[in-house]
Amino acid sequence: MQVTLLELPYDSAWAHRRMGAGPRHLLEHGLEQDLREHHDLDLRLLQTSSDFPTEIHTSFALYRQLAQQVQAAQQQGRYPLALAGNCGAALGMLAGLQNDALGVIWLDAHGDFHTPETTRSGFLDGMGLATLTGQAWQTLAASIPGFRAVAPRQVVHIGGQDLEDREREAMEAAGVQLVAAQTIREAGVASALAEALQALQGEVQRVYVHVDLDVLDAQEVGPANTYVTGGGLTTAQVLAILDGVRQAWPLVGASVASYDPSVDAQGRVLAAARQIAAKLIPERPSPSVHSSV
Repeated sequence: MQVTLLELPYDSAWAHRRMGAGPRHLLEHGLEQDLREHHDLDLRLLQTSSDFPTEIHTSFALYRQLAQQVQAAQQQGRYPLALAGNCGAALGMLAGLQNDALGVIWLDAHGDFHTPETTRSGFLDGMGLATLTGQAWQTLAASIPGFRAVAPRQVVHIGGQDLEDREREAMEAAGVQLVAAQTIREAGVASALAEALQALQGEVQRVYVHVDLDVLDAQEVGPANTYVTGGGLTTAQVLAILDGVRQAWPLVGASVASYDPSVDAQGRVLAAARQIAAKLIPERPSPSVHSSV
């Protein structure tokens, strides 16, 4: 497979700090070698030249760059995979991939569905999925080349374990399908996902997958960042989820985000991330029509 690997080493507009250090750490500790052994890899580093970075301005500037890189990759027949510090990179990925039949599979411990009116933390990254679905930052999102909000009914959020009540209520009211980590642990991957994936069948023909590594259980796997809570998913469960998605739809792009190597002292999340990244790349180019389930 021809793969364009897009490195966004930023967390809240700061390069190579906290979760912004994650992409380079992953690449230097085995992931780049893994991918080069199995794929034709084109590695692209996205950077900003701002001397005084501000979170909102810099983040959206990076997402605009990312959209252009994804569009170029598609034109060349290459599969785009992003390694990012923050989940907002999904905005640039979707802008580059956008078509009316595109669905989103979002694995994350958090909802990322706050808006400037509901957030208490003010953390832009806690608004990524809300922005993706047109609930927040509409003007800046529209500045990303090719961006069109995804209908919430075309989104399945998987692995949530730390959603605020009003955030969950907003997601359900908008039409986002939720499959909590607890449901997966109790019912198993196939049973837990069956209804949500079936509901998506009539809506989409291909999917983009976003994996925030804090969806992994902090005790059983390890802490991906300082925002983790207990009760997440095992590596095997995440891989089984990705297998199920790949069997149902062609994957046209993916992203892995939110890894802070400073809290992964034993390297267990690193090992999990290498397996997840490998699973996110299809074995062959995606067909132009919906695959059978």
